[in-house]
Amino acid sequence: MGIDINCLGPAARTQVFKKLAEQDARKEEDRLARLKAVSPHGLNFDSAGEREFYFGQVYPFLQSGEITACELHKTFLLLEASEYCGIKLHKAEFTPDFVLTHAGGEIEVVEIKSKAIRRLQGSYVYRRRLFIDKFARPQGWTFREIITE
Repeated sequence: MGIDINCLGPAARTQVFKKLAEQDARKEEDRLARLKAVSPHGLNFDSAGEREFYFGQVYPFLQSGEITACELHKTFLLLEASEYCGIKLHKAEFTPDFVLTHAGGEIEVVEIKSKAIRRLQGSYVYRRRLFIDKFARPQGWTFREIITE
Protein backbone atom coordinates (compact mmCIF):
# COMPACT_ATOMS: atom_id res chain seq x y z
CA MET A 1 0.00 0.00 0.00
CA GLY A 2 1.69 3.18 -1.18
CA ILE A 3 0.97 6.81 -0.62
CA ASP A 4 0.79 9.24 -3.52
CA ILE A 5 3.37 11.82 -2.50
CA ASN A 6 1.90 14.31 -4.94
CA CYS A 7 -1.21 14.50 -2.74
CA LEU A 8 0.86 15.87 0.13
CA GLY A 9 1.58 19.52 0.73
CA PRO A 10 5.00 21.00 -0.11
CA ALA A 11 6.31 20.80 3.48
CA ALA A 12 5.22 17.18 3.87
CA ARG A 13 6.72 16.24 0.48
CA THR A 14 10.01 17.87 1.50
CA GLN A 15 9.98 15.91 4.74
CA VAL A 16 9.31 12.62 2.91
CA PHE A 17 12.09 13.26 0.38
CA LYS A 18 14.48 14.14 3.20
CA LYS A 19 13.70 10.87 5.03
CA LEU A 20 14.12 8.86 1.81
CA ALA A 21 17.48 10.54 1.15
CA GLU A 22 18.61 9.75 4.71
CA GLN A 23 17.64 6.09 4.23
CA ASP A 24 19.54 5.95 0.93
CA ALA A 25 22.60 7.52 2.59
CA ARG A 26 22.49 4.95 5.42
CA LYS A 27 22.21 2.12 2.89
CA GLU A 28 25.20 3.47 0.97
CA GLU A 29 27.23 3.81 4.20
CA ASP A 30 26.37 0.22 5.10
CA ARG A 31 27.35 -0.97 1.62
CA LEU A 32 30.70 0.83 1.80
CA ALA A 33 31.34 -0.52 5.30
CA ARG A 34 30.74 -4.06 4.03
CA LEU A 35 33.12 -3.49 1.12
CA LYS A 36 35.82 -2.11 3.39
CA ALA A 37 35.32 -4.83 5.97
CA VAL A 38 38.34 -6.92 6.76
CA SER A 39 38.36 -10.13 4.77
CA PRO A 40 38.84 -13.54 6.40
CA HIS A 41 42.48 -13.18 5.29
CA GLY A 42 42.95 -10.00 7.34
CA LEU A 43 43.02 -7.77 4.25
CA ASN A 44 41.15 -4.50 3.71
CA PHE A 45 39.59 -3.95 0.30
CA ASP A 46 38.26 -0.60 -0.89
CA SER A 47 35.87 -2.08 -3.44
CA ALA A 48 34.13 -5.22 -4.55
CA GLY A 49 36.36 -5.19 -7.65
CA GLU A 50 39.47 -5.40 -5.49
CA ARG A 51 38.00 -8.24 -3.45
CA GLU A 52 37.01 -10.18 -6.58
CA PHE A 53 40.42 -9.65 -8.17
CA TYR A 54 42.23 -10.83 -5.03
CA PHE A 55 40.20 -13.98 -4.51
CA GLY A 56 39.95 -14.78 -8.23
CA GLN A 57 43.37 -13.85 -9.59
CA VAL A 58 45.80 -13.39 -6.70
CA TYR A 59 44.98 -15.77 -3.87
CA PRO A 60 45.01 -18.98 -5.98
CA PHE A 61 48.46 -18.06 -7.35
CA LEU A 62 49.73 -17.20 -3.87
CA GLN A 63 48.63 -20.68 -2.84
CA SER A 64 50.40 -22.31 -5.79
CA GLY A 65 53.57 -20.24 -5.35
CA GLU A 66 53.32 -18.50 -8.73
CA ILE A 67 52.91 -15.21 -6.85
CA THR A 68 55.32 -14.91 -3.92
CA ALA A 69 54.19 -11.58 -2.44
CA CYS A 70 51.17 -9.31 -2.58
CA GLU A 71 51.16 -5.76 -1.19
CA LEU A 72 47.85 -3.92 -1.00
CA HIS A 73 47.64 -0.13 -1.27
CA LYS A 74 51.37 0.58 -1.23
CA THR A 75 51.92 4.34 -1.59
CA PHE A 76 54.55 5.73 -3.95
CA LEU A 77 55.70 9.34 -3.62
CA LEU A 78 55.61 10.98 -7.06
CA LEU A 79 56.45 14.58 -6.15
CA GLU A 80 57.62 16.09 -2.85
CA ALA A 81 55.62 18.90 -1.29
CA SER A 82 57.15 22.27 -2.06
CA GLU A 83 56.48 25.96 -2.44
CA TYR A 84 56.88 28.20 -5.45
CA CYS A 85 56.29 31.97 -5.53
CA GLY A 86 54.32 31.76 -2.29
CA ILE A 87 52.13 28.93 -3.60
CA LYS A 88 52.07 25.74 -1.56
CA LEU A 89 52.39 22.71 -3.80
CA HIS A 90 51.11 19.54 -2.18
CA LYS A 91 52.91 16.26 -2.57
CA ALA A 92 51.65 13.90 -5.23
CA GLU A 93 51.25 10.20 -4.48
CA PHE A 94 50.03 7.13 -6.30
CA THR A 95 48.60 4.18 -4.39
CA PRO A 96 47.89 1.18 -6.64
CA ASP A 97 45.60 -1.53 -5.35
CA PHE A 98 48.10 -4.39 -5.70
CA VAL A 99 51.84 -4.78 -6.09
CA LEU A 100 52.46 -8.43 -6.95
CA THR A 101 55.80 -10.22 -6.99
CA HIS A 102 55.80 -13.26 -9.25
CA ALA A 103 57.95 -16.37 -8.64
CA GLY A 104 60.39 -15.32 -11.39
CA GLY A 105 60.94 -11.96 -9.67
CA GLU A 106 58.73 -9.93 -12.02
CA ILE A 107 56.75 -7.12 -10.40
CA GLU A 108 53.21 -6.43 -11.53
CA VAL A 109 51.26 -3.38 -10.39
CA VAL A 110 47.47 -3.61 -10.63
CA GLU A 111 45.03 -0.73 -10.35
CA ILE A 112 41.30 -1.45 -10.28
CA LYS A 113 38.97 1.45 -10.99
CA SER A 114 35.28 1.71 -11.64
CA LYS A 115 34.28 3.84 -14.62
CA ALA A 116 32.46 6.30 -12.34
CA ILE A 117 35.35 6.75 -9.90
CA ARG A 118 37.84 7.12 -12.74
CA ARG A 119 35.78 9.99 -14.16
CA LEU A 120 35.54 11.68 -10.75
CA GLN A 121 39.28 11.48 -10.07
CA GLY A 122 40.51 13.90 -12.70
CA SER A 123 44.09 13.79 -11.41
CA TYR A 124 44.23 9.98 -11.66
CA VAL A 125 45.44 9.88 -15.27
CA TYR A 126 48.30 12.26 -14.46
CA ARG A 127 49.31 10.42 -11.28
CA ARG A 128 49.17 7.13 -13.20
CA ARG A 129 51.43 8.58 -15.90
CA LEU A 130 53.92 9.91 -13.34
CA PHE A 131 53.96 6.54 -11.58
CA ILE A 132 54.59 4.68 -14.82
CA ASP A 133 57.36 7.08 -15.91
CA LYS A 134 59.03 7.34 -12.49
CA PHE A 135 58.68 3.78 -11.14
CA ALA A 136 57.19 1.14 -13.44
CA ARG A 137 58.98 1.78 -16.74
CA PRO A 138 62.51 2.37 -15.33
CA GLN A 139 62.30 -0.78 -13.20
CA GLY A 140 60.66 -2.96 -15.84
CA TRP A 141 57.46 -3.48 -13.86
CA THR A 142 54.23 -4.46 -15.58
CA PHE A 143 51.29 -2.13 -15.04
CA ARG A 144 47.74 -3.42 -15.43
CA GLU A 145 44.63 -1.28 -15.14
CA ILE A 146 41.25 -2.97 -14.75
CA ILE A 147 38.18 -0.83 -15.35
CA THR A 148 34.99 -2.20 -13.78
CA GLU A 149 31.36 -1.19 -14.13
